[in-house]
Amino acid sequence: MRIEVVAADRRNVAGPTVPTTEQLAWAARVAWANADRGIGRLRWRGLHVRDLRGVTDPDAVASGLAEHLRVATRDGRIRSVATVLDPGVEILNDQLVGYAGYRQADGTILGDPRHIELTTLALRAGWPGGRPVDGGRLLPGPFDVLPLLLRVHEGPVIAYELSPERVLEVNLEHPGYAWFAELGLRWYAVPALSRHRLHFTDTLAYPVAFSGFYVAFEMACRELADQNRYNALPMIARCLGREGSRPEGFGLQEAARVLHQAILHSFGRAGMVPPTASARLEIYHRYLPRRKPGPRPVYRPIDVPPPAGAVAVTADSAYHGRRRLEAAV
Repeated sequence: MRIEVVAADRRNVAGPTVPTTEQLAWAARVAWANADRGIGRLRWRGLHVRDLRGVTDPDAVASGLAEHLRVATRDGRIRSVATVLDPGVEILNDQLVGYAGYRQADGTILGDPRHIELTTLALRAGWPGGRPVDGGRLLPGPFDVLPLLLRVHEGPVIAYELSPERVLEVNLEHPGYAWFAELGLRWYAVPALSRHRLHFTDTLAYPVAFSGFYVAFEMACRELADQNRYNALPMIARCLGREGSRPEGFGLQEAARVLHQAILHSFGRAGMVPPTASARLEIYHRYLPRRKPGPRPVYRPIDVPPPAGAVAVTADSAYHGRRRLEAAV
């Protein structure tokens, strides 16, 4: 029935078909179900889709994206949300929420090295940088939330700061190590990708902000631990007294385990328990038999993360090592 309606629209409307909000929502859900990565796709039918096509005033776009974070966060009850934007809108951030990276005079980097260029662009757009300290004075730090950087119809880049009420962050602590809280590590609750496009037809595509939820290993093994990101493991290993442990790398492995525990503990205390990789993979594996046969890409580093390879049923499944698996709508 849906295909017949769209076909009728094509016959009666000159130019490319403009989807209704209902059709757009269905397209977004199917696109997520058929994505080449992400192990939360079991819930693709429950994706909440917001239609902001036609909204081109930069202030209104920024307000709509801030509302996306509110809808997705729900005081810790995270839900998957997609906000479809007007084709003339461009979000320069790779995610709606991200931390600044400042290159220091001595060549070191304060904050997230991934966002050095984005931080420079934000400062040029008028963002003052830093977080309020000591009665309002702004001081750059390792976890300064970047503003939204928007450009509409190829106009100037405009920076919009996100209010703290819209960005749910969790300070990390460990139940067994009191010193862990003093490290000052933290992370945000909602990963909202903002450089994707929803292709409704071959000629019609919309910018889209899409948010799901973190699996604990993403924060523990990538964002905070990666040597090209925050590189927190050597610092944690020193606090554990494991620096220089033998065999080579044992201290860093122990630090990664402690960081993973701290994330699960801290997010749990905040009312959010990010699923472990193995638990999420179990759910994903139950999802696969529901798919209709057909070629479909798979991005293995995401579908089978490092900590879960030996304990997740996915690692032993029939498509182990393949670049494509048989599952499609």
